[in-house]
Amino acid sequence: MLRLRRKERRGFTLVELIMTIIVVGITAIPLSLLISQHVESTIQSEDLTMAANLARLDMEKAKNIGYAGIGTGTTTVTNYEGYNYDITRTVDVIQSSGSEGLKRIRVEAKKAGSATVLVSLVTYMTRFVEYGI
Repeated sequence: MLRLRRKERRGFTLVELIMTIIVVGITAIPLSLLISQHVESTIQSEDLTMAANLARLDMEKAKNIGYAGIGTGTTTVTNYEGYNYDITRTVDVIQSSGSEGLKRIRVEAKKAGSATVLVSLVTYMTRFVEYGI
């Protein structure tokens, strides 16, 4: 009796290759979206952290100037401390009694050239405030 042997398969068929490509493509799309969102959120987190740190630094500088040394008005510093952020400090007199009173200090941090405020800090500085009863 004569037996016919089948050839051993050594490779993949075209259908198997196409199915593999489809399965890999279907799983790769959500993963690539997830990775891009992660990168974007990391960049936003870095921006917020840097803006908050620079705003805190400017607030501490204002506190170290002291009540008499800090004038009222608004000042904006672009590229604050060499970073690509703009810091705006606004000082208002809330309550005044001669040379004494209460001042509000507001510090806002923005990415340079942007109108969007990333961080806004407010504190008050006082010197011998009298309250009428």
